[in-house]
Amino acid sequence: MLRSQLAGVLMVLVGLAVLILLAGFILSVLVNLLELLAVVLGVVLVLGGIAMVLFGRRIWRRAPRGWTEPKGM
Repeated sequence: MLRSQLAGVLMVLVGLAVLILLAGFILSVLVNLLELLAVVLGVVLVLGGIAMVLFGRRIWRRAPRGWTEPKGM
């Protein structure tokens, strides 16, 4: 039992050492992913804004099929 515990502790220490050595690379990957997410979000917002400018009135005036206004409001 002692040998497996020692192997486990050794694996944890080696894993932490690898993560510490690769911390700069891991952070750069995360930053790149966040930048990519920001670009995608910006493109979606721009396209959504263009769609609202071009088709906004038609979209908001159209009622869904089978929809009736509530009485008494």
